[in-house]
Amino acid sequence: MKSYINEPLLISMAVPNGNYEVTLSIRAHEDTVFSVLSQSRRFIRNDVEIKNGESMDIVFNANVCDYHFDGGEYTEVKTVDVYILCDGAVTATAAVSPVDIPTIYIAGDSTVTDQPAEYPYEPSETFCGWGQALQGLLKPGIAVSNHAQSGSCTMAFIGTNWTAFKDKIKPGDVLVCEFGHNDQKIKELDAYGGYAERLRYFVEYAREKGAYPVLNSPINRIIFESDGTLRNLLGEYRDAVKCVAEEMNVPFIDMWKRTTEYFETAGPVKSWGFFRCKGEERDYTHTNDIGGLLIARFFAQEVLKNGVKPISDFVDEKRIETVQVTADEGDCFDNSEMQAHIKSIGLVNVPEGDIDADITGLQI
Repeated sequence: MKSYINEPLLISMAVPNGNYEVTLSIRAHEDTVFSVLSQSRRFIRNDVEIKNGESMDIVFNANVCDYHFDGGEYTEVKTVDVYILCDGAVTATAAVSPVDIPTIYIAGDSTVTDQPAEYPYEPSETFCGWGQALQGLLKPGIAVSNHAQSGSCTMAFIGTNWTAFKDKIKPGDVLVCEFGHNDQKIKELDAYGGYAERLRYFVEYAREKGAYPVLNSPINRIIFESDGTLRNLLGEYRDAVKCVAEEMNVPFIDMWKRTTEYFETAGPVKSWGFFRCKGEERDYTHTNDIGGLLIARFFAQEVLKNGVKPISDFVDEKRIETVQVTADEGDCFDNSEMQAHIKSIGLVNVPEGDIDADITGLQI
């Protein structure tokens, strides 16, 4: 993913809540590269080359849906927004039409949410939840409505975010749930207790609406041990999701396993390229735009492998390829900052013996 100097060109079209087919027409007035985003910075196309004088049409779906984030007011959304990132000269127009298609509603936390960006744009310095990269991996015919929020746990989500869209869920839609990072900070949301109980609620509600529930394990943090393995802070939450999925016979997408395997192979040095970093600042939980897209591709790959309907019918296989990054021989690192970071994130529910006793009980 390339950097862009200019702020994006915005095309905004007033519409009511619903799903839309968008046709974006772009004409280049010099050789250039562009990227397309929609709504709250949801990826549609990345780094597309276009030659001087060429025209290109891009057709995709956009979901327009009100939202209610915890700590804020209920917010009405009244437009389809299309953003074009480009440092060259282009002109663009867009047209929208309503479509009756399935919606993928996403419930989750900061690792999944739509994140903003600063401009000039640098993909490694920008936070990105994988949910905002999913629409661009799908063919037209299904739309993504991402309601995940930074800091959210299952309990807070049901009390606020959930209220904005739960009555919009209709037969044939999909509800994808991925939590754990913040549930782990609240005593009553222990993996097999309050956390699992609320996952069951999401499954039951989706089925009552005629929708398809999908349960994801949380992505792993890149807190490395001195031997190069990842610390197993979220493993119990991963196992709890798997148990609920098996108990209720719903698809289970093991994002914990996929991320653990990938980043252990990448190693503690190269893994930083997928998580938000700026100068000497490092984040061990939140992916940047490069990592968000990578993990969205993991999700799409798992959906295809497991035949998760109806999403699997719309995955664009040409867009989901990933390349495994491998640690170089002799890569070395100091994990003292990572270990200190654990003490700042307020973990309460952790695997027995997996974390120092003086770390538990802290809150942020």
